[in-house]
Amino acid sequence: MKRIISILLCISFFAVSVAQNTDGGATPIMQKLAAKYKAFTSMKISYTYKAEKDKKTLTALSGTAIIKGNKYYITFDDQTFYCDGVSMWNYQKSTNEVSVYDYEESDEDALNPAKMLATWSKDYSAKFIREDSEKNKAVQIIDLTPKKGQSYYKIRIVIDKSKNEIIRTSIYEKDNTIYTYYFDTFTTNGSFDDSTFKFSTAKHPGVEVNDMR
Repeated sequence: MKRIISILLCISFFAVSVAQNTDGGATPIMQKLAAKYKAFTSMKISYTYKAEKDKKTLTALSGTAIIKGNKYYITFDDQTFYCDGVSMWNYQKSTNEVSVYDYEESDEDALNPAKMLATWSKDYSAKFIREDSEKNKAVQIIDLTPKKGQSYYKIRIVIDKSKNEIIRTSIYEKDNTIYTYYFDTFTTNGSFDDSTFKFSTAKHPGVEVNDMR
């Protein structure tokens, strides 16, 4: 599960001009995308996750992610992750067991587009690949290459051009495994009580608690 840019007005035209000449125009697209996601107070994403290697599907499942600032609630297979910005709970439904950890900022990055977009220019080099058509809609494809060594060599982002929203991201590992998150539904600025992001032992009678903090 581990896996927003502002430019001073006086240099913005220069920055965009350079970017268009070196990355195919990816930078202004990423800046526009980041600005939109930064404005959201919350996001709810219904997603499909798929792991593939050598054109064979290793894993396929679906889940839900609710994100509000540094708080999140994520369902993943038979697991549910809760985080209130201080602690993170990993609940295993099959064993009725929950492990509690200190919050780490990187935990929800893979399913939180705003987190990745907030630091993309620092952490990645962007390249515009092409504009394409999927399901009768225009999409823009951008590859992000990490500036520091990672287990993966790129992240591919596919953007709905008219909505200026991410419809899927794929992480390309060096062992040829590809992890893809398809954002099936995406709603923003909903109202979620902070209790959404806290695990409740009262709602899980008999749960075994492993406190790893």
